[in-house]
Amino acid sequence: TAIAGQSDRGATQPVGPLACHVETTGRGGSLIVTGHVTAVEDVAGAYHLRVSRAGVLMTQGGSFALRAGETAQLGEVSLNGPASGLTVDLTLEAGGRSLRCPEQT
Repeated sequence: TAIAGQSDRGATQPVGPLACHVETTGRGGSLIVTGHVTAVEDVAGAYHLRVSRAGVLMTQGGSFALRAGETAQLGEVSLNGPASGLTVDLTLEAGGRSLRCPEQT
């Protein structure tokens, strides 16, 4: 079973136990990159958030456990400057599968 699907507009549509996305917002001259996950059914797993831009690499990771219907924030990274050249990757592992989460546009 797949653990999530992505529509052609970049928004995640839940297909299995998880749906996820990455949100990048500006706040006071900084960029805030945040991972989000929603459980369709009870699920536990791990996440890895990687944010990079010329000369900068930030990583975060850990475990998560959610009950059906719960939404959680998985990591948050703050950077100064514009979003140009920014590369973001949020990967979830649950139920023996790996899911790469899309950036929300």
